[in-house]
Amino acid sequence: MSQTLQIAVVGDTTSVAGFRQLGFEAVAVERPEDARGQWARLMGGDYGAVFVTEPVYRAIEDLVAESADRPVPAVTVIPAAGSTGGLGAAKLNRAIERALGTSMPVGEGEG
Repeated sequence: MSQTLQIAVVGDTTSVAGFRQLGFEAVAVERPEDARGQWARLMGGDYGAVFVTEPVYRAIEDLVAESADRPVPAVTVIPAAGSTGGLGAAKLNRAIERALGTSMPVGEGEG
């Protein structure tokens, strides 16, 4: 029997709040570097994808790089609440393209 993998979102309280209703594990951190204390658990095999906000990514970039070659979990950077989403949007677009084989630009065509 195959295991159902969860999805986690790591970031400040405001950025992760809405993801809980989608069934994701919302991991709120007070400071971006606090995500270091959660990283081993998140990489432990229960998660198929881990989304981190840009500030968290910047604080734990070394840990993310160490896990980059692992097929699971896929680690993706997303914009934080109130962010313009430069790095996060670009990385999210690449992850979507990799997963689906096609691109779905984030943030384009809205309004």
